[in-house]
Amino acid sequence: MARLNYINKINKSSNKLDISNKSFWYSLRTLHSISEDDIINLAGLDAYVFLGFFKMSIKLLLSCWLFAVTIISPIRFHYTGNYDQGDDTVSLFEDSEPSSFNGYLATYALFTYIFTYITCKFLLNQSEKIIRKRQEILGKQNSITDRTIRLSGIPPQFRSEKNLKEIIENLNIGKVEKIIICKEWKNLNSLLKVRFKIIKKLEFYWSNYMKINTLEEDNNNVSMNFDSSVSLTDNNNNNNITQLDIENTNNPFYNNPEESTTSLISTASIKLRPKIKTGFLGLFGNKIDALDYYTNQLSIIDEEIQNARKQHYSATPTAFITMDSVATAQTLGQAVIDPRIGYLITNIAPAPNDVIWENAILSNHSRKLKIYYITVITGILGVIFILPVGYLATLLNYKSIKKFWPDLANFLLNHEWISKFVIDLLPVYLYTLLNGLIPFLYVWLSSKQGFISYGEMELSIVSKNFFYVFVNLFLVFTMAGTASNYWGYLSDSKKLALQLAQSLRGLSSFYIDTILLQGIGLMPFKLLPWGKILQFIYFSIKNFLIGKLTTREIISLYEPPKFNFGLQLPIPLLTLIITLIYSVISTKILSAGLIYFIIGYYIYKYLLIYTYIHPQHSTGKVMPIIFRRIILGLLLFQLTSVGSLILEKSWILALSLSPLPLITLMVLYYFEEKLKPLSIFIALRAIQIDELKHYSDEGGFSSSISRIDNNNTVDNIWNDNILNNNNNNNNNTHPKTSTTGISTIDERREVNMSYEYPPMVDELEGPWIGIEKCHNDDNNDNNNNNNKNDTWILVWTNDGIVRKKVNFNQI
Repeated sequence: MARLNYINKINKSSNKLDISNKSFWYSLRTLHSISEDDIINLAGLDAYVFLGFFKMSIKLLLSCWLFAVTIISPIRFHYTGNYDQGDDTVSLFEDSEPSSFNGYLATYALFTYIFTYITCKFLLNQSEKIIRKRQEILGKQNSITDRTIRLSGIPPQFRSEKNLKEIIENLNIGKVEKIIICKEWKNLNSLLKVRFKIIKKLEFYWSNYMKINTLEEDNNNVSMNFDSSVSLTDNNNNNNITQLDIENTNNPFYNNPEESTTSLISTASIKLRPKIKTGFLGLFGNKIDALDYYTNQLSIIDEEIQNARKQHYSATPTAFITMDSVATAQTLGQAVIDPRIGYLITNIAPAPNDVIWENAILSNHSRKLKIYYITVITGILGVIFILPVGYLATLLNYKSIKKFWPDLANFLLNHEWISKFVIDLLPVYLYTLLNGLIPFLYVWLSSKQGFISYGEMELSIVSKNFFYVFVNLFLVFTMAGTASNYWGYLSDSKKLALQLAQSLRGLSSFYIDTILLQGIGLMPFKLLPWGKILQFIYFSIKNFLIGKLTTREIISLYEPPKFNFGLQLPIPLLTLIITLIYSVISTKILSAGLIYFIIGYYIYKYLLIYTYIHPQHSTGKVMPIIFRRIILGLLLFQLTSVGSLILEKSWILALSLSPLPLITLMVLYYFEEKLKPLSIFIALRAIQIDELKHYSDEGGFSSSISRIDNNNTVDNIWNDNILNNNNNNNNNTHPKTSTTGISTIDERREVNMSYEYPPMVDELEGPWIGIEKCHNDDNNDNNNNNNKNDTWILVWTNDGIVRKKVNFNQI
């Protein structure tokens, strides 16, 4: 059901990636053999960054685990008799006491330094690796997205194509190819929404009037099976749509080819046509023909849209400017054009299909208002969620239950098995449930915040959801779990380190259970596309209660599910932070975290390659978010280590850790100053577009002439340390410009795309009235664009029926 078309293409194109008819272990080996270049080619750069985070986490935790197993835990066992810190606190109803053996604490201080160094080293290496790959991949692209900037803050006097072109070209950076100024098309957008509602009504009544897949009439054996009754004419200039000439001699309605454009409403009139009432709530009034009524409504709204397209609209302060080269666009994207604050601000443009036009056409005031009030709501929700999460955390031990829920505490004293469930299992399940449900609220809030692109919105979702899980489901949950005076600790920041260290000791078993539950128990269930399963259940109920599914609904069931990093990334980030915080005091949690990331890596690798798509333009911009969050985790790890040493009265050892936060912040500063710009922009010297090779947005590269650089400028940049850690010149590599067709996944997606406002230029397509499976086995040689696995949609237009190819090309 998920991405079947894509899997078929993979299985045909490469035997190495074929997982059909294979055993579990053979499929696992195949999955393991998929290289990083395959990931980039099949799933995009963002998937490469996401899976790279899992690989880095595995290497990091494996290194820490080896130290913990071979050095830290044996020393701790020798001095205390406990393999992990907190193993002596086995009672649910007693407080733990500090250990009298503190000779092993020097190991804690030493390995806090070592683990901090290892984490920073892996983090910097991974960032530099991603930067090299990012510059290599994006430097080769020449799609319309790579040559376009988004200009905001345009003063009213400059909001015309002529003035903007003059401003940009007077900078003497490059030539402007095209300018699209966003206008206040709100009225036109509203008409399109009304039209879509009418289309859905028409499709519903068509689906209940005719059989969807074959369009075969039930009554009197009147056949309209297009598989055997049509001749096809390719129309490559119309988005893969081909006209149907219906010439079935056995069908009296289509003997005359001129009648192929006759409405199906008249040709299929033998069957009882659906009727509706147009009165109040559809309950009153005379019955009329539903198909005729909504077809007439569609004609009226189409005429209104055509008139609305000709009207004048006020320009907004936003425009998309396509330049003549990638280097020009990148130069402008990194430039400060106007000396005034907030004027003529340039940014790299999102992909055309990534633009949220509903927000792009808003006035500057309206968009800022959306951003501000959603930000305020997000902050208020963060504070509100502290209350339920805090009280939920009181279920973690008996002392907290006794303070906040005295009646429940008395009940648990008399029912041991219930107390074990409430204290050991219930918090784990509720914690996991909150992790799964609340993030969807932040997805919805972000969708209302006025972002210009889905990519910006996705990064915002990552930040919002991480803030929620980190503050509410870690800090608040941890401190509330063992604090006898929880609200007092929250109000006294001086006690944060001590309280955090003390709470973590008592919560080690909880986090072991939680990480193992999410890794071993729940992670495999991610292989099931739950969104599609729920959609299928909903459509099944709808089909039973209301009527047959429409063609559009059936097609939507087979569309690949979309991967949202905002929902998937925060929990692994928090898991890594928790594992790092426990790294010197609990080998068990290190083991659980390592298992979590190993399982997660293969699960997500399968999902991103074979199941999900990530439709946004892949640029790898999520890496700065990952870097900052892990640095935050390191600071908490150091704070916890200091608190643990203070609890053991080891003041000198605690003081010895004071340089670590400063060193960690210096690493963060280095990233922000040196690496972050390369994580956002394409370096001009990394751009490897062939100067003699013309690129067309409609059809990719039209020439395969390679560039010869006599100055060796291209090779030299890959000798820089930031772009290549290996000093051996024999191993130096640089991007090679593809000379055959379109090289990357984003270029494949963006062929034929433009920044024109879709409601202004899109064809007013009619209702989808049927589905047809292609059976052109004998025509493969004549038409390489068609194969027997293609699915086509039958679309009704005023000129007759057209056949539109279902294009699951977001791969």
